[in-house]
Amino acid sequence: MLWWLPLTAVMVPVLGAFIIGFIQEDKQAPRSKVAIITVLISFVVVLFNFKNIAAGGAMEMVFFSLAGAEFVLRADAFSAVFALVCNSLWILSIIYATGYMEEHLNHRRFFTFYVLNLGVACGIAFSGNLFTLFIFYKLLTLTTFPLVAHSQTAEARKATMNYVYYSVASGAMILYTVIILQNFLNQGLLSELTFTPGGVLGTLSVDLGYTMLLAFVVGFLGFAVKAAMIPFHPWLPGAMVAVAPVSALFHAVAVVNTGVFGIVRLVYYIYGPDWVAASGLYLALVFFAVITMIVGSCRALVEDQLKLRLAYSTISQMGYLTLGAVLLMPAALTGTMLHFFNHAFLKITLFFCAGIIISMTGRTKISQLGGIGKRYPRTMFTFSIAALGLVGVPPICGYLIKLYLLRASIEIGGGFETVLIISLVIMSAILNAIYYLPIVFKAFWGDSDFGEEEKLPKEKPLLLYPAMFLAFCCILLGLFPAFITIPLAELVVNSVF
Repeated sequence: MLWWLPLTAVMVPVLGAFIIGFIQEDKQAPRSKVAIITVLISFVVVLFNFKNIAAGGAMEMVFFSLAGAEFVLRADAFSAVFALVCNSLWILSIIYATGYMEEHLNHRRFFTFYVLNLGVACGIAFSGNLFTLFIFYKLLTLTTFPLVAHSQTAEARKATMNYVYYSVASGAMILYTVIILQNFLNQGLLSELTFTPGGVLGTLSVDLGYTMLLAFVVGFLGFAVKAAMIPFHPWLPGAMVAVAPVSALFHAVAVVNTGVFGIVRLVYYIYGPDWVAASGLYLALVFFAVITMIVGSCRALVEDQLKLRLAYSTISQMGYLTLGAVLLMPAALTGTMLHFFNHAFLKITLFFCAGIIISMTGRTKISQLGGIGKRYPRTMFTFSIAALGLVGVPPICGYLIKLYLLRASIEIGGGFETVLIISLVIMSAILNAIYYLPIVFKAFWGDSDFGEEEKLPKEKPLLLYPAMFLAFCCILLGLFPAFITIPLAELVVNSVF
């Protein structure tokens, strides 16, 4: 019984954050070393989780129960994949944050919560049921809002309160679903609520009436708030007042991806794809995802603030992830699993580059960045790779989600749905190109907005090298998905279909 492995993945960052909290404010080097070592150890623990899942090891432990609801940590294929994404990117994020935060105040507080959030993210990944997932979602809000408010400006406080309001609403909706499902379990109408591949309800659960249907809708919307889907998105652009390392994690793994993670858990591990298909909600869920894809891209088109354009791009990408999840097809879900990796690597690269540009030049608007590629060619080349990846240009990894969605639409069997999904995926790709490519063209070939005599600082290695390494990884993930990410995605998909 290897129940302690998921617990260790959660507790190692918690312990590391505890140690960081006791290191004096002026001791930056020891604090950075502790943070990096903590994340590396957590990464190794997650790899051991993978090894034991492949070997069929039992990794589940019930720690306590409340009114019949059990707090369970459990490792399965999906949790291990998500934890691997989180831990992989946190390593580079810690290195980047070490360089970025050198000129900022309150290092101890920042790195305490920055590392602590990895433990909460691992807790979300290894939650064994919806009740446990709800608890870690609440902890995620408590440990991320100090990072949003870190600068302590009036704008940061306002954005933080907005983020907290939306998070509280999200948690309330998820709690409603937990209470309804737990009530059915206590009445003996359900056999269990532990996350089970393929769902625990089955098609017969439709007979439980509209209460079960309402619980699904409310829970789905609760996770959609966390994923910043349209129209529950305003908190995410507002949170861009946070420093670049925080923005990067918000968009890559720490918050919005956990929302889609919850949607996949709800659809495939609680209710089950058969129940969702029979519920009559299929078209509504697809419509919801498609609206997020298109509206997010349209909003990005008119945004001049660099970080805000990236934020609306993230909202659009959450539509891609959700669409792959709600199409209820193996090919589409495979695309979603792949995009958990690909979008995270691409988007964190973009935010790292945006952080370099903003911190080096003090300029935040795209209209102010003409000629920036001549001053910072390595940064903008790295940015261009990630931008082209999200447009869907092979061999950079972002093309895979579009490929799998197109494949799934063809497998539907033709007709209106096939034509509609293909058209929308192509339209979204075109929109991505329209709002990303002008940034690249302006940076390299536009008229310079920088005077010839204007002195700009050099790129810091601790900021540049993590971004460049991530861009290289994005190319590898696109060139060799059959050897890297596709086996991991199929491990999850084959367990639920």
